[in-house]
Amino acid sequence: MSMSMEQQQSFIERRKHKRYQLSDDILVFNESTFGQIINISKGGLAFRFLTSKDISQNHYFELGILNSASGFYLENIPCMTVTSTDSTPIHPTGSTIVRRNGVQFGELSSEQMQKIEEFLAENVGKIPSSEETSH
Repeated sequence: MSMSMEQQQSFIERRKHKRYQLSDDILVFNESTFGQIINISKGGLAFRFLTSKDISQNHYFELGILNSASGFYLENIPCMTVTSTDSTPIHPTGSTIVRRNGVQFGELSSEQMQKIEEFLAENVGKIPSSEETSH
């Protein structure tokens, strides 16, 4: 399932916010999911979590963000799944997979927007991007 150039182009243009990598101690969760943020922007985030390949998920759901290192906590962020990719099962006979979801934030309260901006300010730039890392 490869995308045409036009599709790729519109996909890139649709992402209007810069995505930031985060450190490993930042988690996302709700009542059914517990995962790790891959990257985040003001408009959404990508995260990975363990699940069973037979479990489908709601298109719309809420997420909380927790930074166990700093104690930052923000819950009930409305999200909509934009992309979802499943790994091959972790064990050949099992159904456990790593699912990677890209979500777009829904209607955020001004307080939530502010907290996400604070969160970005606090956490972004702590991790050098791979281009900047020289060994």
